[in-house]
This record gives sequence, structure tokens and C-alpha cells, in this order.
Amino acid sequence: MQKSIIENDGYEVIRLNDPDLLRDTVADEKPKAVLINYDTFDMKIWNVCKNLKDDFDTRKSALILLSSSGEETDVIRAIQMGADDYVIKPFSNKSVVARMRAVIERMDRSESKKIKVKDIEIDLDEHKVRKSGKPIDLTYIQFKLLYLLASRRDSVFSRKEILDKVWGRKVYVTNRTVDVHIKRLREKLGEYKYPSQYIETIHGTGYRFL
Repeated sequence: MQKSIIENDGYEVIRLNDPDLLRDTVADEKPKAVLINYDTFDMKIWNVCKNLKDDFDTRKSALILLSSSGEETDVIRAIQMGADDYVIKPFSNKSVVARMRAVIERMDRSESKKIKVKDIEIDLDEHKVRKSGKPIDLTYIQFKLLYLLASRRDSVFSRKEILDKVWGRKVYVTNRTVDVHIKRLREKLGEYKYPSQYIETIHGTGYRFL
């Protein structure tokens, strides 16, 4: 895929060869789209895709995989991991740009701006949370933490996953930090006693939103 083809269509391009840098770069730059060459990163890319779509700071970027594999299992897995399009080689560069633009426009039109679980409503545009219609004052970290858990209800997140997705790898914090923020988030949701009706502790593992 030629960089100049994308630039000629009005986009600025950043090239990366290290999948470990991808999440942080996408979180910092907030690009309209992320094109990933599956053949370069192979199986490592599945976790990268999943992490990008789980994270509040990176989920809005259109995720497009370029691959020489037309196997149905690869296409299905890409979609399950959050890919917004899967382009099979050989392809023309212009066709990829056209598909990328279409995905971006589709996401801009269809993206849900609110998440509602139980009596909790999360407004992604305004960064506001309401419980039974009443506003709750959350810090930015608490908002990201609530979004992560509520957006994948019933999924169990380990403390390490929460650290990576909410704080990022550039910040050094401990597992205890997660526990403290979960406790404070529960209190903001009006819970001061165990068990919680919102955030369940999975002992030895992590947390999930009920």
C-alpha cells in the first residue's frame, strides 16, 4: 500500500512496524482510520485489533485489515475482533482508499453516542454519566473505567487489562490502583456495601459489569 496514494486523497499518514506502539500512537493521534497489514504481524494482530476497539480513546478509528488470506475463518475472526473491513490481496490502492473513506463515513453516521445499562446512561459525546436520570460527577479515569466495563457487559477484565486499557502502558500504576478506583466508582454509583449490583469482583481474576 503506497503512502502517497493515501496522502493524495487528503490524509496524513503515519507508518508503524511495531504493533506494541500502535495502541499508544492511535490514542495520541486519534486517526480517522488504521490500516493493518495482517501478513506483517500475523497472529499478534488479533489482540491489537481487540484492544483498539475496546479502548475508549481508540474505538472511533476505522480499523481495516489488509491480507493475502481469503480464508473464511480469518475473515470471521477479524470481524469478531473488531475490524470494520477486511480487504483481500491483490487490490488496487485506490480501491482501498475508497473503502477506507466509506468505512469512515459509515462510522460517522452510525456511531452510537450513548450506552445504557440498567439505570446507568453514559453519554460519550459529553463525557457525562447519569443514574436514573440524575448526573454523576466522575473523573476522566472513572469515566473510562466505567465505559470499559459497561461497553462489554458480562466480560471479565483482569487488573492488567484494565491498567493497559484505562491508564495505558506509558503510566506506571499498580493493581492496587485499580482496586481503589473500582471502590470509588462504586461509591459514585451509590454503593457502599458488598456485593455490588453493578460491578462484580471476580476473586483472583478481576472485575465485570453485571
